[in-house]
Amino acid sequence: MWRWPSLINLIASVVMLLALLPAQPAQAQSRICFAEVPDCIEGRFAEYWRQNGGLPVFGFPISPAFTQVVEGRARLVQLFERNRFELHPEQARPYDVLLGRLGDDLLQRRGTPWQNEPKAPVTQQAGCRYFAETQHLVCDAFLRYWQSHGLDFDSKPVFSEAESLALFGLPLTEPRMETNSSGDTVLTQWFERARFELHSQLGPDVVLLGLLGREAFAPPPVLPSHWLDRLNAYRVFAGLAPVQEEAALSDNCWQHARYMAEHNHLTHDQNPALPYASPAGQICAQKGNAWIGGGASWQPAAAIDGWMGSVGHRLWMLYPTLQRTGFGFYTAASGRQSAAALDVLSYFNEGIDYPGWPVRYPGANQQGVPATVYPITLHWRYFGNAPVVTATELRVVGGAALPHTVSTDLPVGHKGIVIMPAQPLPAWATIEVMVAGSYDGRPFTYRWQFQTGW
Repeated sequence: MWRWPSLINLIASVVMLLALLPAQPAQAQSRICFAEVPDCIEGRFAEYWRQNGGLPVFGFPISPAFTQVVEGRARLVQLFERNRFELHPEQARPYDVLLGRLGDDLLQRRGTPWQNEPKAPVTQQAGCRYFAETQHLVCDAFLRYWQSHGLDFDSKPVFSEAESLALFGLPLTEPRMETNSSGDTVLTQWFERARFELHSQLGPDVVLLGLLGREAFAPPPVLPSHWLDRLNAYRVFAGLAPVQEEAALSDNCWQHARYMAEHNHLTHDQNPALPYASPAGQICAQKGNAWIGGGASWQPAAAIDGWMGSVGHRLWMLYPTLQRTGFGFYTAASGRQSAAALDVLSYFNEGIDYPGWPVRYPGANQQGVPATVYPITLHWRYFGNAPVVTATELRVVGGAALPHTVSTDLPVGHKGIVIMPAQPLPAWATIEVMVAGSYDGRPFTYRWQFQTGW
């Protein structure tokens, strides 16, 4: 929100804005929608957005309102191009809506936490305001912007420092030249809840806010729909080489998928007396992953995703020495069920000499991990020893620890570790994992991060 020094300026500015503003929201009393984006703003979030700056300060909504775990508690949140709204109904207005600390979050994700940033060389300078809390100066155009914007706590014509702090937070860096996500190289300064950018090509004092919401909550990578490409995408996330399809193995697995779908029976052993049983199908039954789903609307990708969420199936798909595979998918003639099978053992190689054990999934810096009770796995060679675990951590970076269980008792004889969250992983969060222990008497500590999606 901004304020003008006089009524004349206000009237002139409103006229100009009405003529030039490209985004005209269709508003009801408690709902704001836009032609440019599919999501609307409703209820308290709509009121807050309208009262405290609207489009220039927050940007368009980039999500509907949804529930997210924030500091260990489920909150109604909504994502915007430049920030995240959080509803805290237990607090009195105006503190019932809080803004996400996206500036801090993004610096952490980039591996450049603000605590390590160079501090201001002096504490006093003309045209500047020094913030002792973070030891940074805010100067000139950035200071004027900071002081002329804020959250509206009292409807007074001038923003107080508390109102500006509530909107932007404290400065976290000194000004410096950076290239933003739009490709513009501009003078930039980071704040707890914003990033100021001086766009001198638009005018000597034009400050725009960085699109922190879009950068922090970028949509996860879209996985390929073809079964082989999707399988290989998962392997790449885990740092593994892609596999190739062998036509004969795919034929075997198609025959087994047909057997399971027509009999509505998930199995690794065909009854040779039943229709659709075949020696070729039996090969895939005994050497592959099996999947079945009710209805005719399923696609092959659903089977690949389902196996990735199941520890025993995942570890075969992410076995590092897997090179050739086959896949079959079939929908019963009745349309009542579909089935799939994937050969993972016909060319099994234990990988004694493989140098990259253990295989970790989700992989380091992976994005778009499902915000569900999603297993986190580390696994070693199949016929090796089981690891010993001495310590684990699972937490949101910059936030709370996440309750979880740990086990080395894995399905079908796999050797490894599974960390199972006790509740769905928080959406749009950076998760850090730490596992310490020993394997074959040699101590290890693994620590890595990944990002969740929806």
